[in-house]
Amino acid sequence: MRQCRVLLFICAFFAISVSVSAQEQPAAEKPPAGQVGGLRFLDTGEVTVVNLDVSVLKKGDVVYGLQASDFDVYQDGKLQDLTNFAFISRQVAAPAPTSTALPAATAVPTPPPLVPREPRFLVIYVDNENIAPFNRNRVLNRLDDFLRSHLVPPDQAMVVSYQKSLKIIQRFTTSVDEVIDALRPLRTYTGGRSAMDSQRREIEDAIEDAGEQSGQREQTLSQVRGFAREQHNNLMFTVGALQELVHMTAGLPGKKAVIYVSDGLPMVPGLELFYAVQDRWSNMSVITQSMEYDATSMFRSLATSATAAGVTFYTIDARGLESEMGIEAEYRQSRSTLAASIARSNYQDSLLYMADQTGGVAVVNTNDVKVGLDRIAEQLENYYWIGYRLVPSGQDRPHRVEVKVKGHPEYTLNFRRTFIEKSLPTQIGDRVVSGLVFDLDDNPLGVMLEGSEPVPASSGRWTLPVEVRVPIDKVALIPDGNDLAGYMMVYYAARDDEGKQSDLQRVEHSVRIPVADYERARSQYFTFTASLLLEPGIYRISVGVRDQLTNQAGYAVLRKPVHPEERQ
Repeated sequence: MRQCRVLLFICAFFAISVSVSAQEQPAAEKPPAGQVGGLRFLDTGEVTVVNLDVSVLKKGDVVYGLQASDFDVYQDGKLQDLTNFAFISRQVAAPAPTSTALPAATAVPTPPPLVPREPRFLVIYVDNENIAPFNRNRVLNRLDDFLRSHLVPPDQAMVVSYQKSLKIIQRFTTSVDEVIDALRPLRTYTGGRSAMDSQRREIEDAIEDAGEQSGQREQTLSQVRGFAREQHNNLMFTVGALQELVHMTAGLPGKKAVIYVSDGLPMVPGLELFYAVQDRWSNMSVITQSMEYDATSMFRSLATSATAAGVTFYTIDARGLESEMGIEAEYRQSRSTLAASIARSNYQDSLLYMADQTGGVAVVNTNDVKVGLDRIAEQLENYYWIGYRLVPSGQDRPHRVEVKVKGHPEYTLNFRRTFIEKSLPTQIGDRVVSGLVFDLDDNPLGVMLEGSEPVPASSGRWTLPVEVRVPIDKVALIPDGNDLAGYMMVYYAARDDEGKQSDLQRVEHSVRIPVADYERARSQYFTFTASLLLEPGIYRISVGVRDQLTNQAGYAVLRKPVHPEERQ
């Protein structure tokens, strides 16, 4: 994720005393005695049901008619008692089911009664830096048909592209035409894969032409290592952009899916060239050098972030069957059959891993992706919704999940293999970060955000004063001597139109009002003022406020230019 420098300085406050503390208060465990004002107490136990979306397939077809008794669900190896079970289908579009009661089992093998579902958020991600134009355009033609058939309100889709950095081409919309229109310009981008393939072929030529002299071979091997280093560096930015997308969608509610289109990403950059050296020179020891560039940990981190954010990857290898790496156009055969085979698996393994670990589908080894897109649609639109109760730890911690259908080892199950238990502060932070890109209609505290005119600072930067206001009668206060006291945590983040983004910042405030002044003050606001030090640009500022006595939170965003020329 690209970063811009955002510094927060707490400057002013509501006329009645507001003090600043450095540490975050722990979440309240029960409604405070003698609470005055504020919203109802939000017990974190209300959100301790883990819901899994499980698609069950037999030879690629959805298996219908399963009941709760057919499933075993394990968390960290321990069998769980199910609290809710239903079959979800696109035929019903309404708020998500809320009952935790298991439906009665049916005796006939037909689909269980359909239940309402929450909207889905679908991201079409075209990796223009890691795809050949012809391959990309062939897939995009099929994606047009897929979207026209399967994007149905209230589901929303957005289009993003990786072109040196993450580009948001079309924000979330229910309009199929808007999404398809956003895909059209992507067909003209050249990208970097063609240059990379050309560089690889030159090194393959050098491997073929290298003589018996050790100096010539060492020079060629140095080229191989240089290629691997360069591709490893490029991969860091590529995976970083995927991480950025995952983080920005983490705060969105409901089911989130990413259809990622590329020619694959290397699990071990340059691995195929090391194998070409081994094959041509009969040098078995050279393969150990390739492990220096192993990128497995990058993809493991990406999968962990995606499962934590509730994001499922559906990956498409756009190369098809006729674009084997290492094939020369004039000879139509690989210089090294072994190297070509390694290249294909090396670039596909990442796609398979991303899909498998997040509960998605990988579409590989096909020139026509329609069948694969149909499989993706089938899984997105028909799945079992299974829940069990989590004993919360109050911490951010991962859990391993396993789902089985009793007596049917032939079934293929797709589901997220892990999930991250998130503390309430982490959940609120995710929402604030998502607010940098998406509009969030979630503000029970009535938070308001206003910005003043920026003023010049040092080193070409500008100071942007912002005010966060919270109605006093929405804040929980408790008696403390002759005063009423409350505790608020304010979260800040900023992102400019070029995609540069700040770190999430948190500042704690304690607020006090004399008991005698409360009735007069309850129609007013607590105001927290911060100054953000920003480089010139047009920014979206996102804030969240958490009442630490009730655990309630509210969110607000502000769009503001930070440069004199931008304000004209």
